[in-house]
Amino acid sequence: MTLSSIRSRPVVLDSSSEAKVYGLFALALALTVVGVFLGITYAQVLIGSGVQLFFLIAELIVIFTSRMWMRSSPLNMILFAVFPLLSGITVTPYILYVLAGYVNGASILLNACAATIFMAIGSAVFALTTRTDLSGISRMLFMGLIGLIVIALLQLFVPALRTGGAEVVISGIGVVLFAAFTAYDVQRVQALGRLGANPFLLALSLYLDIFNLFLSILRFMLALSGNRR
Repeated sequence: MTLSSIRSRPVVLDSSSEAKVYGLFALALALTVVGVFLGITYAQVLIGSGVQLFFLIAELIVIFTSRMWMRSSPLNMILFAVFPLLSGITVTPYILYVLAGYVNGASILLNACAATIFMAIGSAVFALTTRTDLSGISRMLFMGLIGLIVIALLQLFVPALRTGGAEVVISGIGVVLFAAFTAYDVQRVQALGRLGANPFLLALSLYLDIFNLFLSILRFMLALSGNRR
């Protein structure tokens, strides 16, 4: 079923479903901030003990089993809250690396946050105002995501993919891809929220879009204007 077929039907808007999705999304963002705060506060213990790897594995388990627990209450609420908290903790070493490794690291972080907000709002406005059915690009977005994952793995073994120029191109592609994912998922919330789709799944998808958009923008800015110490 496409968005166009949904819109052609006389459905009643379920604004409460959409509100729940965005409420869960806001909760996830807040818990990410809490996770970052905890990660910075206990950075020495977390990094020194290697427990970061455990948190990363737990994070992957939660996301890959999401379809199994999405409809099980209260487990869905507990695991939905745990995931962004773990995300905040596991991203902390990268944030500390930016702050410690770059003279202008703090300003780049702030600029990346601001750029993420503006790009996310722009993607949402586009998704809510365009007449284009974005469900048609889902396969393209998925293939782009697979491509980024493959390139990330290749970067571990191919030095040429770790140069400044390559990083600008790769992270720039990531920015465009996750901005498109944001628009796609906002349109899904608008359409599928009316039909009683699982709000946890939609909120988690939107959260991952914004989280990865931020990381891509941060990488892009570091590659473009980062001043190493």
